[in-house]
Amino acid sequence: MSDNTPQPRRHHLGYLDSARGIAALMVLFYHFINWRYEGLMSIKLASFIFNGRDAVSFFFVLSGFVLSYKYIVMNESLDLRKFFINRFLRLFPAFFVTLFISALYWQSADMHLHRLYEVFVLNKDQFWEEAYLFKTHNKFYVPGWTLVLELSVSFFMPFTITMAKVNRKLIPWLIFTYLIISYVINSFFIHFALGLLISCYYFEISNTSFKNTKWYKCRVPLIIAAFVLYSVRAIDHVSHFGSTYAYLADFFQIDFLLYSGFGSFIFLVAMVHSRRLQRVLNIGILRFYGKISYGVYLMHWIVVTVIFEHWDMLLPYFQNNNKIAFFSLLALCVAATTLFATLMHYAIELPFIKIGKKITARLRPSVVIN
Repeated sequence: MSDNTPQPRRHHLGYLDSARGIAALMVLFYHFINWRYEGLMSIKLASFIFNGRDAVSFFFVLSGFVLSYKYIVMNESLDLRKFFINRFLRLFPAFFVTLFISALYWQSADMHLHRLYEVFVLNKDQFWEEAYLFKTHNKFYVPGWTLVLELSVSFFMPFTITMAKVNRKLIPWLIFTYLIISYVINSFFIHFALGLLISCYYFEISNTSFKNTKWYKCRVPLIIAAFVLYSVRAIDHVSHFGSTYAYLADFFQIDFLLYSGFGSFIFLVAMVHSRRLQRVLNIGILRFYGKISYGVYLMHWIVVTVIFEHWDMLLPYFQNNNKIAFFSLLALCVAATTLFATLMHYAIELPFIKIGKKITARLRPSVVIN
């Protein structure tokens, strides 16, 4: 990247926090509305809007962009050891607390010291395998598989960032390579690489001159394509693609999340370019949910699980009216998740982020990428 390229004014892009917060809320809504009523056509159609399953793709593409932003766009040096320590302390402590709470909840019907000893000391239910976060083993906390991927793939990011620093034109070829061999390796590498690609071309995308490019002139069909790609799973849920597609998708190991990954890429490019969209995303309430988004993602599953595990017990409080109960408990779910996520953010996330910064500030440089 040329030394004459002007540096961006902000080290932190707040509107991306808001986008992450919206995605986390979409996951909450998706899991809530689909828990009992997945087969209803109204729920299938609502899932086009509250597409929480494919929000995972958005998180991964966004992570690729955010993790590479300060090294590619801000042109800061990357210290490998410090990167790994900060990343681990950013993700793991809050996850472990969530997993511990979830494991306790699943023992609530048989809560006694011997049972807790079996789970946490004797490891009879493989709690510690699940806590390692380096292998997919999700019994107590089902969404943990996404954290396994987030941590493991993000640890590979310094090497792709290095490639981008050498020559950003290598990244499209890297994405193409991932596509070719996606039936062998984890296809989620593609998502992170797509986010990195946005960092590589950040100045061109964010500049007003981007309006003169062929990409901007094709923005309407591209945004439509993004919505279609992001909604492929929901489309299949409404009208199944059939056995031929299922065979080809299985043969080539094409997951719906691959489509939504490319859709998320287009959405993020639009956010980086559009000042109008950024102003909308910088609304206070959205920024707040962006701040606590990791906690929302982690804690919502426990809240949704508790509500639906006790649905039959709660229903009489709403005159056995499923519709009133549904919307009332959805509001309760959002409120409870917001409360727990806020506590998680201030009691767990921020302290460990600060600990990570203190630790890395005292360390000598390791492998440094300039």
